[in-house]
Amino acid sequence: MKNILNVILISLLALLASEATAQKKGMAYPVAAIPASLMEADAIVRDYQIDYTVKSASRASMWEKRVITIMNDQTYLNGLVIHYNSFCQVKAITGKLYDANGKLIRKIDKEEIKDYSAVSDFSIYEDSRVKFLEVNYPNYPYTVAFEYELEYKGIRNYPDWSPQFDYGIAVQNSAYRISLGKGVDMRHKANFDTKPAKSEKDGMTVYEWTTRNLKPIKEEYYSPVDREILPLLRVAPTVFSVDDYEGDMSTWKSFGNFIYKLNKGQDVLSATMKEKVQSLIADAKTDEEKIAVLYQYLQKNTRYVSVQLGIGGWQSFDAKYVERNKYGDCKALTWFMKSMLQEAGVEAYPALIAASSKPEPIEASYSDSRFNHVILYVPGDEPTWLECTSSYDPPGHVGRSLANRKALLITPEGGQLIDTPKSESGQNTGHAKIEVALDEEGTAEVKVRSTKTGTSQEWHRYAGSSLSAKELKEELEESLSELPSLTVTHQEIKTDETRPISEYHYDLEVSKLATIQGNRLFIRPNVIHQFTRVPDKEKERKQRIINQHPYTQKDEVEIALPEGYASESIPEGVEIDTDFGRYKISCEMKDNKLFYQREFSVKNFDLPANRYQDMYDFYKKVKKHDRVKAVLVKKT
Repeated sequence: MKNILNVILISLLALLASEATAQKKGMAYPVAAIPASLMEADAIVRDYQIDYTVKSASRASMWEKRVITIMNDQTYLNGLVIHYNSFCQVKAITGKLYDANGKLIRKIDKEEIKDYSAVSDFSIYEDSRVKFLEVNYPNYPYTVAFEYELEYKGIRNYPDWSPQFDYGIAVQNSAYRISLGKGVDMRHKANFDTKPAKSEKDGMTVYEWTTRNLKPIKEEYYSPVDREILPLLRVAPTVFSVDDYEGDMSTWKSFGNFIYKLNKGQDVLSATMKEKVQSLIADAKTDEEKIAVLYQYLQKNTRYVSVQLGIGGWQSFDAKYVERNKYGDCKALTWFMKSMLQEAGVEAYPALIAASSKPEPIEASYSDSRFNHVILYVPGDEPTWLECTSSYDPPGHVGRSLANRKALLITPEGGQLIDTPKSESGQNTGHAKIEVALDEEGTAEVKVRSTKTGTSQEWHRYAGSSLSAKELKEELEESLSELPSLTVTHQEIKTDETRPISEYHYDLEVSKLATIQGNRLFIRPNVIHQFTRVPDKEKERKQRIINQHPYTQKDEVEIALPEGYASESIPEGVEIDTDFGRYKISCEMKDNKLFYQREFSVKNFDLPANRYQDMYDFYKKVKKHDRVKAVLVKKT
């Protein structure tokens, strides 16, 4: 027994000596030390540490360290992006590059750290800047190690902790520590199993969360928003202070009250503008008519320009500023529209919202400042929502980036969570009447007269107002790439100013739309709207399946055939109704014409992962039936 203990002791001492020698030689983070269970990843987070120290409601500092092994070129984690502004200053940045064995290749020079203005194309005033560092090495795998420090003079929120960064990323070790000074409080909420260790150090209360050995997560089609899937700890202050403005974020009501007070008095119009409003609504008989005429005035006389200076991320420029300059950001344009409606005797409230392709989860019990946009809400029996940054949307239209989610109304009584309208397939429709004249060679003249509503008309409304005829033609040609060689001979978009309705008319000449083989003619009756977006087949679905962009497309196709053809085989009638959508087609031949009708609806759904195969089967059937051809034979 004593000999065994001696052998173990000698082995441990040898290992420690070996590690010490490696450190002296600049060796660290060898790939061989990564657990085998984590190796099937695009990158492995070897060590990711955040230390966030809150000294007061307005003062904080942060130190971050991230060591990441890059396995291939499918990840962005070989780079570091640090945003800073007048409230947040960068105190230090360091970087190192290691090879697969853990040998130090080089340290990062200060000259490699680029500093850019973060002013976007649609902004003229921003104090945001970016420090950017990217490390590249030709031999995979390699490891990058970054450290940096930030100093905050004004706090809007506390940093979240997302140890896995993205899909396809594994985590070997990560920790988040937040130290709170006297009188400072915080709230936290995690979407994965983690609990903080609490301690006291140097007069501060310290909370620490840790996690180890997280396997990479695969990104899946039709899945919930990333915040529900990737590990995330959200941390937020209770009381905060920024730019000498103090607020309370403990509840949605108190946070909304802060935003309301911050913007109080910004909705005062000049005497001249008040007279203008009264003249604009002189003939309006209802609130709906007042809203429409003032919204059109806003669209035609102002433009969206982002303005982000100081507290400007939350505080609007006043109505007189917009009146004078004819532009504003989402806050300024919303408050200006609110001001005009107020003068017209119509009550309206700004609403904070997170605009995105997938709705962010927002719970009544946990409040923070995750919103990125402001729109306007007009209450009533049929409430009206106004996107005040749009120059072409009709009043009341709620686009796909705003529907099906929570918004925070900003009222004199404080914040109030409210649901935006739910998008339904019956609201988002397309109805196309398609006439095809086919000649003996299989070449066709195709006329399409299409009407779109709801979210289905959004692209056409945008294209009609923003694209040139050439650009529109190129977009149409790309969307019809399934067709043989085609020429666009006519195109036209018409939009309704007061309703979310558009018309898209276009004419085509299509070579070889039909195939002639001997005395037989082959043609696909579904000429224009073939469904092709079948998701990949998945063996092990992990996440539930979600669709929040429903729509319905109806087609009536009339194909005039060359003389002398009779039906040999035409698509059979099909009707499929599932939890995912509804599909129905019919086809008949009459008076030397082929008549084809198709209706395809995609529904709203939120279903468990075990239904993925059913969804896949439905979409695969739709694709199959959409491609069925009619076979016609020439009478002799």
